[in-house]
Amino acid sequence: MKPVRTTIIFGMLSACSVLPFTYLLGPYWGWTATHKIFLSLILGLYTLLLCRWSKTDILAITFPALLMIGLALIPSIQIGFILAALCIFSWIRSGICFSNTPLRAVVGEVVTVTGGAGFIFFWWSHSTLIFPLAIWFFFLVQTLYFFIVPQTAKGNRTHQSADPFEQASQDMERLFENSR
Repeated sequence: MKPVRTTIIFGMLSACSVLPFTYLLGPYWGWTATHKIFLSLILGLYTLLLCRWSKTDILAITFPALLMIGLALIPSIQIGFILAALCIFSWIRSGICFSNTPLRAVVGEVVTVTGGAGFIFFWWSHSTLIFPLAIWFFFLVQTLYFFIVPQTAKGNRTHQSADPFEQASQDMERLFENSR
């Protein structure tokens, strides 16, 4: 599955880039602000991947993504930012990108966001060196979403027949009709 593989690789790259990002910008912006901005940036980049997988227009996620980045710039909130960012992330993923199956999306969000938030919450303030593990585990938990929610794009729901041979026969008939 492409989204699962890409999510794992994206999580690994995000975990590897958090330390250089934090050590370069942390002395100027502050450590907490740097972590919040990094978290909003990687969630924003990941939502771009979600848009691509679901064939959703990028303009549909512009407002929620800007809202998440704006919340990262408010200096006094930390835990509230994480909660708000994860709610916005869920809104983008299940409300905008993969909104075909609402019940499964709610179950998928409850499982993945609460599981992923657990890693972020418990390891947020321990150490800068532990924060990459939190990011890595967060994205590992996010891969579960693609096992819970089916991979149908917004306008791309096709009726699958129960018999795979019947489906293959119909595909071959369409292929021959289009080749004439």
